[in-house]
Formats: sequence, C-alpha cells, structure tokens
Amino acid sequence: MRTLAEHITRHHRLLLVVFGALTAVCGFLTLLVPINYNLADFIPPEAPSKVATDVMAQEFDDSIPNVRVFVPGLSLSEAVETRQQIEEVPAVQSMLWLDDLVDLKTPLELQDQSLVSGFQTDAGSLFQVSVALDDTVATLAQLQEIATPDGAVEGQLVDLALAQQSTTSEVGTIVVFMVPLALGLLILSTLSWLEPVVLMATIGVAVVLNMGTNIFVGEISFITAAVAGVLQFAVSMDYGIFLLHAQKRHLEAGEGRLKALQSAVVDSSTAILASSSTTIFGFLALLFMSFQLGPDLGLVLAKGVVFSLICVIFFMPALMQVMDRAIAATSHRSFLPSFAALGRGISKIAVPLLAIAALLPIAYVAQGMTDFRYGMGDYPTGSREAADREFIQEEFGRALPMALLVPRGQWGTEHELEQELADLDAVTGISSFQTQVGRLLPAEVLPQEQLSSLLSENYSRIILTVDTAKEGAEAFAVVNEVREIAGRHYPDAYHLTGESVVLEDMRASITSDSVLVNLIAVGSVWLVLLISFRSLLIPFLLVLTIEGAIWINLSVPYLSGNYMVYIGFLVISTVQLGATVDYAILFTQHYVSNRATRSKHESIAHTVKETFGTLLTPVLILASAGLVLYLVSSLVVVSQLGEVLARGALISFALVNLFLPGMLIVFDRAIQKTTWKADFLRSKR
Repeated sequence: MRTLAEHITRHHRLLLVVFGALTAVCGFLTLLVPINYNLADFIPPEAPSKVATDVMAQEFDDSIPNVRVFVPGLSLSEAVETRQQIEEVPAVQSMLWLDDLVDLKTPLELQDQSLVSGFQTDAGSLFQVSVALDDTVATLAQLQEIATPDGAVEGQLVDLALAQQSTTSEVGTIVVFMVPLALGLLILSTLSWLEPVVLMATIGVAVVLNMGTNIFVGEISFITAAVAGVLQFAVSMDYGIFLLHAQKRHLEAGEGRLKALQSAVVDSSTAILASSSTTIFGFLALLFMSFQLGPDLGLVLAKGVVFSLICVIFFMPALMQVMDRAIAATSHRSFLPSFAALGRGISKIAVPLLAIAALLPIAYVAQGMTDFRYGMGDYPTGSREAADREFIQEEFGRALPMALLVPRGQWGTEHELEQELADLDAVTGISSFQTQVGRLLPAEVLPQEQLSSLLSENYSRIILTVDTAKEGAEAFAVVNEVREIAGRHYPDAYHLTGESVVLEDMRASITSDSVLVNLIAVGSVWLVLLISFRSLLIPFLLVLTIEGAIWINLSVPYLSGNYMVYIGFLVISTVQLGATVDYAILFTQHYVSNRATRSKHESIAHTVKETFGTLLTPVLILASAGLVLYLVSSLVVVSQLGEVLARGALISFALVNLFLPGMLIVFDRAIQKTTWKADFLRSKR
C-alpha cells in the first residue's frame, strides 16, 4: 500500500487530469440517462397484473381510462365541443362521456339519473380519458389548459406527471440547499478553511461519476434519480474525513507533509475499506428484492460508494498535494469542544442506560403495525393535485377503473360473470360488449370502431368501475374478490389489471421481499464485522445497536398515527444499517484499542472523547441530507424517505453513544474471550 501511495503522490497531476476528463464525460452522460416514472414497471414480470397489462397492450390499441377531466359550466353542446378538443390532444387514445351511453336528443331529465350524474352535473362536465403515458407532463398541461384554472384533472396521469416534474425540478434545489449545509458542517471537523472544499470536490466527483455511469445500467427509477446522489454524498463523506484525520496524526508525529499524506493513505485505506464494505453490502441486499425498484436503487447506491472509495484513495490525495500550501496557509483551530467531560459522564451511567433495551421489543412490534401505503403516497397538502382529486371525487364520486380480460365468445359465462360482479357493493359500473351492444347481436355486423375497445381477436374486455381509493384494505379486498369470482368462471384464463390491481401485486411483492432482504443485509454486515474484528460477540452487539435504532425509527409513524410508504420502510431498513453501522464500528475500534491500557469505564470515557467529534459531522451531514429531501421534495415517497433517514441517523448516533457503551462494559469479559488475540488490560471495576 505504501508503494501505491507513493505512486499516487508522484503522478498526482496525471490523476487530476484523468479524473477531470472522466467527470466531464460523466457529467454529460448524466443528462442522457433515461428515467422511469412509473412504479408499476418495477413489479416482477411474472406478477399477474404485469402479465395482464402486457396482454392488453398486445390485444387492444387503447388502455383503460387513466385520467378524469372536469370542465366547469358547460352546456351539452359545449361539452360536445370540449370532447373534440380533448380528442385532439396527441396522447389521447380514447375517451368516454355521456354521449357514448345515451342519446343526447332525449332530454336528460328522462334519462337514467344515476348514469347522467356520473358525467354531467350543474357544476359542469366530466370526461373519462385514456392517454398514452409517454410524455405525461406535456399531456397534463394540455388537459389542464382545456379544463381551465377552475377545472380539475385527476388520475394516474397526474401521479406520473408529478413524479417527473418533481424529479426534474427539485434535484437542483436539493443540491443548492445541501452544498452550503455540508460546507458549514465540514468546517467543524477540519482544521483548514480549504479542507471542506477538498472533501466536497472529492465526493462531488464521485457522485458525478456514479450518476453518469448509470447510462450503462439502462434506465433508473425517479426515486433513484431523486435520492441516490444525496445519499451517496452523505454516507461516504466520512471516508474523506478519515484521510484528513490520519494525515493530522502523522503531521503531529513530526512527519513532513508529503510523507504524512502518503502515510495517511496507507493508514486510512484499511478503515475506509472496512467502513465502505458494510455500506456496500447493506445496499447490495436490495438486489435480492423481486420488486425491481430495490435492485435499481441498491445497484446505484453500491456503485456510488465504490466510486467514493476510489475517489478518496486516488483523487483526494492528488488534490490535497496540489493544494497543500493553500491548505496549510488557511489553517484554523478546531471549532469543536473537548468531549472529555461527556465521556466521563457517559461512562458513569453507561450500565443504567441499558434500560433502553426495554424499548427495543416494543419498537420492533410497533414498526410492523404501521399503516402502510404501497405506491407513491398521497399528494402534498394544499397542492392543486390534491384539490382537483378532492373536488372530482366529491362532485362525481370515486371511479377507479379495472380491466378484466376473458376469452372471447363464451357469452353465457361472461353474462353470469358480469351479473356476479355487479352484485359487489364497490362496483358502480360495468362496460363490456354485452352491456354496450348486447350478446344477441352478432359482432360481425357492428362497426369496427365500436368494437375495438371491447373485443379483440382473443379477448372480451370488461371495464369495471369501483368506488374505492386506489390502495388500502378496501381496495385490495375488492381486487381479490374480483379475482376470486373471475377465477371461478375462467380458471387460469382471465387477466385483471388496473391501478389498484397493480398496487395489490406491488404490496404482495414488497412485503414478501422484506424478511429476505433484511436477513441478507444483517447477515452480510455481520460477516464483514466478524472478519474486521475477528470476534464472535462484537458483530452481534453492533448489529443489535443499529437494528435497535432502526426499530425505534420505524416505529415512530405508528406511534404518531401516521401512514408510511412501504418502499421507504424497506429501503431505510437496509440504508440505515449500511450507512450508520460505521458509527458503531469506529466506536468499538477505539474501545478495543483503549482497553489495552485502560479499564472498562476509562476506555468508554476515552472512546467517547475520541469519537464523538469525529462522528458528529458525518451524522449531521446524513441527517441534513434527509432533512433537505423531506423539506424540498413534493413526492411523499421521497419526502418520507428523507424524514426517516434524518431521524435514523440521529437515533443511531444516540444509541452508539448511550446504549453500546453499556453493552461493551457488561460483555467486556465475554468480548475478550470471543475475540482473537484480544489484548485487554485486566480491569478492577
């Protein structure tokens, strides 16, 4: 490693040129990485709703209605003209309005009022529209323009457009807030005004390299695009801090600046590799999710940590060497106080603080009782999207469509199926060949345009309208009822899709992933700790500390009566473990080292003194990153992920300093006996 360090410092200018060129290329490639805004695309390919969607796309030219457009104050003739305007929008595939169901020449007062009220009221007209989801932002803007500012638009199109708008516009805002916050926090842990700039540049280059190389991954999800950069930045900043602190130790030992830098590369590489390994393995556990958002996010985050590792070992020393004189000239005293008194205080109450353990079983149970959502979550309070949905649902009711495909030609069976489906309380409408045309009239004599949305070569399409939210216990119960009924009439021969159907399959996929992903994450981190500490007991204590912090963190939504997006629940379980177990590693490394010359309690006091300030900056950076995501993102799934990330970093830090010390003291003798070549001073206390 010494030879490598010498090569790095000898060829530092070449390294800067190479990294600069790669950063420029990857910065350009970042703009070309395709982003997928539809979570439905990430469910497993064998999921029933995914298969149904693929079959429907092959059999029919249009999708089921995925947006409702309300235009206020229209007469019937004006509504007909507005319909024509909507049909002229390029993405519109088909639409449904009152004139498809009744003869407008007959006065509405003489028509079925339950049918009329679903499309026309005194307030205005409601159009059910099927649109292609290729350019959701432009399509939504066109429909909102037709609806006028006093109108409303709601549906799946709105969800996807919001995801695209938020991801595109808010990433820059997140960076604007995060950079000055991180600079301010880094000043606390550095001894030169320029060292924070070096750290920011190093991890910034790593982030650009990571995001640019996503072009070779293919498309990434909008969640990955929104959070991967800031998460990589936050979880890997401490690698650079390790290098700076190592250089400081060698300078204090009397080495010259160049030799101290080389020695720092050698000394810190082991710690950085151990620290990054736990983080990488924690992220890689997401690859084992069948719900493909996990592999999407896990691969990008793990790749990002690898790039951060490479940049800290190769790019940062080269940059430090070029800026060496300027760094030395802008040195300042440490702004952090001594934490000796805090260390002495914690050492005295460390064992009583083990009472925290009583909270862990409660937190473990509570975190599993949270009210979960499985899609993107709700709209931001006060947003136009929330107001539009509320108005349309109050004026016209909830109308969630499902598409049920059954084999064509079995008209008797299909009629029995439709009658049974109509008896379900949640089903408010059924549209099919039989309800629209009649099974006694041969399909061959009807115009093709009248049949194309209802019949294909192989399937008859039944459009169900249900009065439920798109997800939740009620919605999922209806999905399973429809599947059970269809399965009895058409065993293994039907296909069902729709927004609530996709979310039910998403729920099944994500929840089935939970146990496996957590076991892999915990097991891989435990194995890395086993190798690093050469101890059987230490990995258990460290994993228990961080898992306890995760349980407490994830129990907060239940205890506060709030719902949580399950994607965030599952992702944070691995991200918090991988990102914050480093705190416990550093603390325990110092404790084991101090035990060679100090008693148990003295070692705890000295360890807190040594590590509290070192850990404080990366903890606050990670918490700040989460806070920025929480405050800036208008996507609930991203905002909640930021909230639990910020809270999780602080809880992990608290347990490492308040709970772990007591366990190290209580299990001190057992640690010595289960650790290879442990050199502990015999303690009298």
